[in-house]
Order: sequence, then structure tokens, then C-alpha cells
Amino acid sequence: TVRRAPDRRAHTAWSRRMKESSSFGNLWQAPTARRLAHATSQTSPADSHALGRLIGAAWVVVAYAARGVLRGYLGDSMQSGGGVPFWRCAFGVGMQLGVLPALLAALCASKGGGSPLFPTPRRLERWNEAWLRTPSGVWEWAFGYVFGLFFTFDLLLVPMKTNVLAHHVVCLAFHGWVFFSPQRPGLQLVIAGEAVLEFGTGGSNLSMLLPGSDAVRAFFVLAMSASNTYGAVLTVRWLRLQRGRWVWLTLLPTILGILALRQLHVVNEVYKRAHSPAPP
Repeated sequence: TVRRAPDRRAHTAWSRRMKESSSFGNLWQAPTARRLAHATSQTSPADSHALGRLIGAAWVVVAYAARGVLRGYLGDSMQSGGGVPFWRCAFGVGMQLGVLPALLAALCASKGGGSPLFPTPRRLERWNEAWLRTPSGVWEWAFGYVFGLFFTFDLLLVPMKTNVLAHHVVCLAFHGWVFFSPQRPGLQLVIAGEAVLEFGTGGSNLSMLLPGSDAVRAFFVLAMSASNTYGAVLTVRWLRLQRGRWVWLTLLPTILGILALRQLHVVNEVYKRAHSPAPP
């Protein structure tokens, strides 16, 4: 009996048809992270919202455990913590320089095209147009829940000075209004703005943890100044999408006022550094 060799061309054609028949067939050759990001962008509105809540719930567990560990190492002193305990500065660095930028990068990767780290306002507005048609996006909801829970975590579990408390209340109220208002335009602009501004605050927290490092201080000045500038750009772009004069009259001075106070903090730090006595 003559045994026939397997027909490789037939096998290859069959494999290609199987891949193309799958709803994710065009992703088989993509890296795993890109496949996952694309897959999460294709979920239904209800499923994406549920997955976002699940990511938020997982964050709560990790955050509470991290709080216990950091309090044990760094304590509750507020002497050099910028209005919050010293351990909260360390926790903030992880959130503001790690978790929130990672969620923004995941959102950008799920949309495809362009840099995942520096989404332009035009790209963000284009994503918003798709969101208004079908509010489906795991990473939008994940960012919304994690950011909101981050600020709620502070309000419930972190002793704060009055100015920091007022800042948190205003930011959390705005965040909740944007995320849970039906068909509110500009969601992705808000997400990018919050991530960028928190990145600048992360530089401030890092400088409090390492006050003797000139490199960290320079990073803080650059990160905070750049985040305030881009935050102002995103604010104006977001306001252009809103209806009602009251939004402009209420939110524009509030947001720009917060940005001005943040930049004044940078100026004060630079001034203090320039006029501090040289070490012996």
C-alpha cells in the first residue's frame, strides 16, 4: 500500500479558513496584548460595564492591602506629605505614575492607531464619536471606576488637610457627573485629562518621598508643568463639545483655577530651591 504524504497546501488553506471564520481571526497573528485589547473593545455595552466594575473591585482589594503595608513602613505623619500622610504619597506614586497611565495606554491600544502614550485631542474626539453611538469600552469603564474609587478611598480612609479634601470633593463630583450622565460628550478627553493631571501630581508625591534628589525635583517640575499645559488644552477641547453656557461659566474658571494653583505650587518649589541655603 502506498501512503500519501499529507497535503500541506490543503492543510494551510483549511487553517486559514478556520482563522478567518473566527470573530477574532484577524488577530491571530497579533501580539497577545494587542489581541486582548482589541477583544475587550468588541464587548457589548453591558458586558464592558460589568468588566469595568470587576476591574474596579479588584483594585479595591489590592489598594486596601497596599494601604496596610505602606502604613507599616512609612507611618501616618503628615509633616512632609503635602497635606496627606507620608504613606499616601507612596501609594499615590504607584497610582499616578503606574496604574492610571497603564489604564489609559490600554484604552489607546484597544482603539488602535497612533501612540498609546500620547493620545491627541483629535483622536480622543474621534473615539468619543464612536462611544456616543455605542457606549461600549471595557477600559473606559475600568478607568472610570478605578479613578472614582481612588478618590473615594482617600475620602474614607486617608486623613487630609482641608484644601486637599476640597480638591478631592470637587474632582470626584465632576468625575461622577461626566461618567454617569447619559450621552455626555467628551468622555475620552476627560479620561486623558485626569490621567495626565494625576501624572503631574505623581511627580509631586515622588519629590516628597525623595526630597534630596535633584533629578526627582526636575522631573516633578517638568511633569507638573507639562500636565497642567496639556490639561488646559484638553479642558478647552472638552468644553467645546458641551451644550449650555452654564457649563462654560461654571467649569472653565473652576478647572483653570485648579490648574493655576497647581502651577503656583511648582513656582513655589522652584523659588524655595533657588533661595535655600547651600548645604555646608
